Amino acid sequence: MTSPFLAHQWLEDFSVGDRFDYGHWEMKIEEMLAFARLYDPEPFHLDETKAKALGWDGIIASGPQISAIWRRMSKDAFPNAQIIVSPGWDNIRWFKPVYAGDILRAETEITEARPLQSRVNEGMIKLNNRILRGDELVSQLSSTWFMRCQPLA
Repeated sequence: MTSPFLAHQWLEDFSVGDRFDYGHWEMKIEEMLAFARLYDPEPFHLDETKAKALGWDGIIASGPQISAIWRRMSKDAFPNAQIIVSPGWDNIRWFKPVYAGDILRAETEITEARPLQSRVNEGMIKLNNRILRGDELVSQLSSTWFMRCQPLA
């Protein structure tokens, strides 16, 4: 895994155009099955024979699981970020199936960074996130973080 971006703590530490490459997540069949049983019990997430009958090479991971894995990798990459809350994710797309044994990583670009006029000492950044297997794009999503501004000295 790429070392975490420890210096990226406050809104002011992020600028439009900043790009980050991070993460190393190995997909494990036990985790895929547990997620599918609990949240997305489709046959192609739970049964290899049924997945293959539908044209897949085996059990495929649930799309929401891939999005959740991105969130985990982003938290690990920015452990000091003073995030208050995320008001949501947009433009979530799953392009390629993800299988057990695949290694995922993320690329993030900051597309907006600004103070909030409605909230003192808080700001917002927007992130365009790509989840990849090697150089192959498997998923993408846009996210927003409300963050604290750096305290005045």
